[in-house]
Amino acid sequence: MKLKKILAFTLCLSVAFPLAACKSNVPVNTANSTVSGNTASESTEALTPEKGAALTFRTSGDDSDLAWGNAVAAKFKEKYGVSVTVQKGTMDNLKKAKLEAVAKTGVDVFMLAHDLSYQAIVQGILLPFDNSIVQGIKNDVSSVALKTVTNDGKVYGVPVSVETSVLFYNKKLVKTPATTFEQIFQEAKTYNDAKQNKFWFLFNADQGASLYPMLSTYGYNLFGTDGTDESKPNFDTPEFLKGLQVVQKFHDLMPMKAIDSNNTDFLNKQFTDGKTGYIMSGPWDVKTYKNANVDFGVIPIPTYDGKQPKVFSYIQNAHVATYTKYPKAAQLFAQFLVSNESAELLYSKAAKITARNDVSNVNGLSTDPISGAILEAFQKSAPMPSVKRISYFWSVIGEIGPEVFDGELAPEDAQKKAVSEWDSFIQIES
Repeated sequence: MKLKKILAFTLCLSVAFPLAACKSNVPVNTANSTVSGNTASESTEALTPEKGAALTFRTSGDDSDLAWGNAVAAKFKEKYGVSVTVQKGTMDNLKKAKLEAVAKTGVDVFMLAHDLSYQAIVQGILLPFDNSIVQGIKNDVSSVALKTVTNDGKVYGVPVSVETSVLFYNKKLVKTPATTFEQIFQEAKTYNDAKQNKFWFLFNADQGASLYPMLSTYGYNLFGTDGTDESKPNFDTPEFLKGLQVVQKFHDLMPMKAIDSNNTDFLNKQFTDGKTGYIMSGPWDVKTYKNANVDFGVIPIPTYDGKQPKVFSYIQNAHVATYTKYPKAAQLFAQFLVSNESAELLYSKAAKITARNDVSNVNGLSTDPISGAILEAFQKSAPMPSVKRISYFWSVIGEIGPEVFDGELAPEDAQKKAVSEWDSFIQIES
């Protein structure tokens, strides 16, 4: 990577990651925080809404999320008598939250992707939750998801929905779902016909998140076992080299250029048209497949050489602004977003999966084998690291991963290139 390219990328990072640290277990620097506001109560008495409370809630950016938000707001008013005005969010939810925190006015509760939650925690714009409801949140929510809102022993939000990658398979083509990638490789030998755009297995080989399961096959851990040591990308490890060799091998399974696989419409059309047996995707595409009347099933990412690849997961969290005039009502509403009632609406209105541990009482979701399989896969996943240097990883893998997949760069040379490019990023920091 040329220095000019690195400098340009780092400039972008100065906008995308304005904070000095985003690790988990980094104490919030309230002394240097840009805002001040409410603080959490140590009381264990049950919370009740403030008299005359009225809230504003900002969803994430999907239209379906707005429909869910309005529906759950109506349910909350029925239960607590508190009106909630719902706004559709955007990709700029964190930026808006920061500006509103400085002005001490804006929405009371808002959604953030989990990799942004840690930035908001360190910035000091999120209200830590009262002890009176923290235990309930811990009881209700997946422990995997809860890590993304926990910092220095405090809980700063409520995980609401979860996503992770799985394999969707076409039941008309696949008679016995694979438990190993070896089975898929074997079946692909007699099925694949690149000239006719027939591929037994499809995935985006041009994207780091999709390549990570292959990279992790032999034990490669980005930023350590818990994903928080951003000083250790571990590019110089034998596990990473073997992971690159797996990436190289997967070209035999999907014989096309990596850049050609970076077309979601093409991949999904191949699957919905019945030309592909397996596709790596996630819950975000369930609605597309259902609308196309595909008879499909879902399985976790299979093993390779007897090893279980790791998959990143993604969580949408609800947070309470520090400046809210109604901290009790706001926390109760955030907690309500992961209730059985909300989980049912999230599933029916937005086709999304709750972060709840137990979905047995969630109508529709509890009997849906597709969502059940995705939830099972989520429990075995690892939240995408939230550290600042994750963007360095995406840049490095986004360059060498496709080159290895296409056979343009040997795994050994790719490893050296990864180490060199990482070092260049670090030098620019200092």
